[in-house]
Amino acid sequence: MKEKMRKAIPYLITAAVAFCAAILLVALLLRPQSLVIGTTDLSMVADGEYIGVCQNKILFAVVKVEIKGHEITGIEVIAHKPSYMKQAEQIAGAVCAAQSLEVDAISGATLTSDTVLKAIENALEDGNARP
Repeated sequence: MKEKMRKAIPYLITAAVAFCAAILLVALLLRPQSLVIGTTDLSMVADGEYIGVCQNKILFAVVKVEIKGHEITGIEVIAHKPSYMKQAEQIAGAVCAAQSLEVDAISGATLTSDTVLKAIENALEDGNARP
């Protein structure tokens, strides 16, 4: 019996290392990326409500941006990861207050901030494209 165990140990170690390597690889592949957030000229955005979506690997944000008189009058975070919803709403509020996408990311939630900012940018681009 001891002989069988001695022969099995290298196989068990190899299997454990391969399993750990696979988990690490999946984690790296699913990790959200930093996004480049552009600027939008609000004077070019028509009045209305616009939906913006951004998927950053496992992070997903859907926002509704309301524009009146070339100003952002409200941003509603429609969908986001529940554990980061508070931070998503904070960044949306900051954009609304600043009337700009150039706001500081929420500390500890940079990737969430980037995903929400990109969704807002996408919504404003949709408003910019309409006549």
